[in-house]
Amino acid sequence: MNKYEDIRQLVSRFMEGETSLDEERRLYDYFRYEKVTAELLPLKEMFCSISTLMESKQKEVHQKKQATFILLHRKLIGIAASIIILLAVGSMVWHAQRQDYCEAYIYGKHITDPQQVTKEIIGTLQDLQQEDATDIDDQLHDIFHQ
Repeated sequence: MNKYEDIRQLVSRFMEGETSLDEERRLYDYFRYEKVTAELLPLKEMFCSISTLMESKQKEVHQKKQATFILLHRKLIGIAASIIILLAVGSMVWHAQRQDYCEAYIYGKHITDPQQVTKEIIGTLQDLQQEDATDIDDQLHDIFHQ
């Protein structure tokens, strides 16, 4: 069977609604890109129009899929960001509750012994009480060397 007979048979089956999608694509391509015989020329506009409609519908479906993908992607990013924020806040709260240690710099040395830090704090407070007789202005002048 030659190509012309094959196309005529496909057209007949198309009109009966018995063609597959691949066969319909063959018909669309034939009427769109090849030289059409005089007998089938009246059908050319119909098949070209259907082909154009199919392409626009496919583009529309593709755009909808792409928009859905973008929305899904944004939602997933939002969920991931929320989880990260919750984990960060949770770890800060958990870490803040676990801070049961003592740490200070006394005379330039890093001290973590609570008894030694407490001893220095008490000593400093006693020194302040003894120097309470000194005027605050004198203390500020001493600090800023004025």
